[in-house]
Amino acid sequence: MTDTRPAPPRVSLEDLVGDRVSGLQARYLAGSSSGVGDLAALRRAVTGMPGEDPRTWALTVADVSPWARDDEPTAAELAAHAALTLYAVHQQSHGRAMHLRGRGLGSAVRTLGQQTNAEDAVRRRFEALGTAATFPELLHHARGLVRQLRSAGVPLDYGRLARDFLHWQDPGRIASVRLRWGRDYHRIRTDAATTETATTDPSPSEEKQ
Repeated sequence: MTDTRPAPPRVSLEDLVGDRVSGLQARYLAGSSSGVGDLAALRRAVTGMPGEDPRTWALTVADVSPWARDDEPTAAELAAHAALTLYAVHQQSHGRAMHLRGRGLGSAVRTLGQQTNAEDAVRRRFEALGTAATFPELLHHARGLVRQLRSAGVPLDYGRLARDFLHWQDPGRIASVRLRWGRDYHRIRTDAATTETATTDPSPSEEKQ
């Protein structure tokens, strides 16, 4: 008898990559030899293409684009490979988690600028990433930012980053990705300014005294 039940919904790339990074992170922070080895393999593959290193297949290729049949990596495979290898660079030698769900790229970069007292320089690098014309150029700037985030100990959501990388490769969605990054970056400043105003501006009753 034919099974007519609908197929289960496919896991989004954001969830797939987020879950894999979380699992890898847990193994690495626990001192697992497999976690350390996987992180090292991913780190070595950061400038390579998806599928080049068999040691990374289970993390960067498996189940990402099961429908793919040609010899070129799909947009999802490029995004997953980029996010996972960048996470490996970010987590290297850190004793605490550098993958943090909910921490978008703009928010992380803004925190980086504040912590390092180099907001102008960090913002310029972030803007260079935002105006990248090709995916390799985008990843070049992303690697520079991730190395700075690693040095400052600022975490990032790598599932969300994979989603952003995927959407960036779609000409119809790249503007939305850039808008999302810009809003995420400037929202911290807006929230901080609101808090500062609330705590420093005199209340109407204080103005009368």
